[in-house]
Amino acid sequence: MTQANDERSAGRWSSAVLLLLAGMLGLLARAWTISHTPRQGYAVDDLFDTLAWNLASIGTFTLDGSTPSAHVGPLYPAVLALFYQLVGHRPDWVPGLHVLFDIGTSSCIYLVGTRLFGSWTGAIAASAMFLYPAYWTYDPRIRSESLLTLLVSAWLWATIVSIESRRLRHFAITGILAGLTILCKPAAMLLGIGVAALAYGGPETIGFKTRSATVYLLACLLIVMPWTIRNYQTFDRIMPVSAGVGAGLWMGSDPVSRGSWPMSNETESQIWETAGITPLPHAYAMYEVPTDRLLREKGWERIREAPVRYLWLTLTRIFDFWIGNSYYLVNSDRGFVSGLSRDVADRGWLVAGYSVGKRLLLIPGLVLLAIWSAWFHRTRWQELLPLYLFPIGLMSGYVLFTVEAGRYALPVLPCLMVLSVAALAQVRRSRISRQHR
Repeated sequence: MTQANDERSAGRWSSAVLLLLAGMLGLLARAWTISHTPRQGYAVDDLFDTLAWNLASIGTFTLDGSTPSAHVGPLYPAVLALFYQLVGHRPDWVPGLHVLFDIGTSSCIYLVGTRLFGSWTGAIAASAMFLYPAYWTYDPRIRSESLLTLLVSAWLWATIVSIESRRLRHFAITGILAGLTILCKPAAMLLGIGVAALAYGGPETIGFKTRSATVYLLACLLIVMPWTIRNYQTFDRIMPVSAGVGAGLWMGSDPVSRGSWPMSNETESQIWETAGITPLPHAYAMYEVPTDRLLREKGWERIREAPVRYLWLTLTRIFDFWIGNSYYLVNSDRGFVSGLSRDVADRGWLVAGYSVGKRLLLIPGLVLLAIWSAWFHRTRWQELLPLYLFPIGLMSGYVLFTVEAGRYALPVLPCLMVLSVAALAQVRRSRISRQHR
């Protein structure tokens, strides 16, 4: 019934035409962005590139060619290493790989939207994702955002199919995708636990639900555990995926930066100076295993001294996850008004106003539309629960440590897009219905 109404509301347009047009525009936008974006040697980009090339050339997950590394999750460097084995060490070709990831993400979102609300809603949500400028700007960077967004979208799709079909093989596939996502970004572990709880919905017996959850968890562990064992054998400590918990706890308990990116270079330097680990031998030295262990101890000590402050900092990071701090909004950490005035002086009212308006209105608008959509479709809450769980679960995995506005929310923005399109489609149907009375 949903799909029939959806198709009727589309009029003479078809979802295939919309997807084709959006695909062409999105590809052109990406081609232009990639061709006009110079190679930027940020530390994170160089980190992934070095790990991937060493893995491709000498078969070892290392930065310096000899010392084992646990700086980041292994999946993105492994995918990049496979790419380098096929084409050679060509970092300038990596954006093309990211475009393929974006196409895969858009396809998954189309499947999600179509299954839940009809093909027209799925096509609009998929098109919105493919045309959203933030994804273009990250494609030229050697970062894991594109792959992570693809994995989260595929995981979301598999989760929806699993809770509808209740078949064990679907729960196994969902678990495999969960494990791959966690190997790409360890912050997804909390979301992985939440997805396991979805197996306990439905009318089946508790025994069958437990078997479903067990199959899901075992499939996830089958993917993650080999790397966990590798870390234990290499570093003699339990580290499920990567280092970084210590750096996250230290930054997340810092009252000055609030663990909220972006921030000025001076603020970032002050964080590591107060931790007593400066001068840093390289830009990602805080993720070295011994340093991470030290930062974990210092971070826990500061949290125990002021647990209420840490809780408040965590709550403020929820806002920053979706909206951003003042440095993100107006390129300054000296207050909103001061930063906006400086941005206007540098770029003019038109550009500065558009930039801050987009950041203050677009994502909050999506959030509000998604909340309204959830309320309107409250009778279908069990069916739509994955669309609510994924944004909340991934956000929760981040805000306990640090957040980066405009980046960390990218993998779950498609969930908000699907809900928002469904809400707008319902408004349109209501108007059409009133007109025909």
